[in-house]
Amino acid sequence: MKSDHVTVAISNAEIEWIIQQIKNGQQEPFRLLVKQYQRQIHVYCYHMLGDRQEAEDAVQDIFIKCYQNIDSYKESISFSAWLFKISYNHCINLLKKRNAWYKILNIYRWQQQVTTSNESDYNDLVGEMLGRLSSEDRNLVLMRVIDERSYEEIGQIMDCKPATARKKYERIKKRLRPLWSQQLEGTANET
Repeated sequence: MKSDHVTVAISNAEIEWIIQQIKNGQQEPFRLLVKQYQRQIHVYCYHMLGDRQEAEDAVQDIFIKCYQNIDSYKESISFSAWLFKISYNHCINLLKKRNAWYKILNIYRWQQQVTTSNESDYNDLVGEMLGRLSSEDRNLVLMRVIDERSYEEIGQIMDCKPATARKKYERIKKRLRPLWSQQLEGTANET
């Protein structure tokens, strides 16, 4: 189902103004922040958690945490990076709470699904590659590839130096490249 409304990007200056209004006690401007970031946070949470309903619940929790802690936001980092740090920590905490059996069962179910189109084959392949990563590595890949974040922002979110984030990302790519090639060859041979 397509959405009929178009989200207009809000500039960084407007975001800072909105945040100042919220810090001054106005609640209504927070809706603009939610509207601006809700889809990005949902996509991120979905890829981190692998479950649509859990991602939807996580998005609500993240925005509640954002609102409750808005006074701790400092303009020294982008609001987006600050919000994604909240998202990252929330998703990591949720993943830690899951027990091993639940994860194994979900992976098994997911792998048993039969795909019928090349697009879903590709999506399954991407999902499988992401599933092979630790939650921290998956987070790094999602921020770099899906959100196109700079290593500077990734470093702020993950509490590491930008060079460390870059090196880690390069190692992940190097590790996944042969697996990706094998999977693509296997998919091509099946068709």
